[in-house]
Amino acid sequence: MDKIRKALAQNRGTLVTDFDGTLTLSGSSLQAPVRVLGENSALSRARDELYHSMGKEILDQFLAGKKDRVLMERAELWWREQIRLYVEFGISPEILARAAALLPPRPEAAALLRFCVKNRIPVWIVSAGLENVIRFWLGQQEIDDTEIHVLANRILYREEIPEGCTEPVTVWNKGERFFSQAGKEAAGYLVFLGDQEEDLMWRKERAEGFLIK
Repeated sequence: MDKIRKALAQNRGTLVTDFDGTLTLSGSSLQAPVRVLGENSALSRARDELYHSMGKEILDQFLAGKKDRVLMERAELWWREQIRLYVEFGISPEILARAAALLPPRPEAAALLRFCVKNRIPVWIVSAGLENVIRFWLGQQEIDDTEIHVLANRILYREEIPEGCTEPVTVWNKGERFFSQAGKEAAGYLVFLGDQEEDLMWRKERAEGFLIK
């Protein structure tokens, strides 16, 4: 992490980091609510049905190397339908907070976030998971998220009742979504951090990538 701190400080860069498996040691911000409710819950059964009816075929095509626009759109639809289930089954903020508590922090990564906050280094957490869970997780780690950007799937609430969701952020459109929303920070020096190769180097010039092992 010292190399990352140095790269950020020397280049006045922006940290662009994945969440699941990068800032955490295990678990998934998208699936953790199912762990709270149990594998036999209505939400869990509906997610399984959606995977077998739509997700498995999409994943198989990506693994086979297919990445055309039609497949990307189908992947976004699948992700949207996954998030819609949380709305349909009325998953409360309290469940999402409990889900966040199931995600153990990677200590050195949490320390890096605190370093960035303290030194006013811009941070973008870009994830195909749930922003609501990620925000709860940051609070549970006592990390001030006031200036941290979280680009992920967000469930929209009205008086703690879910009523909708934002545009889907998937494993395959994260980079595109980041550059469309990050504004001037996307034009500066970028330091990427992730646990998978696809988390890194969405841009090659004026950028560095670090892989969590």
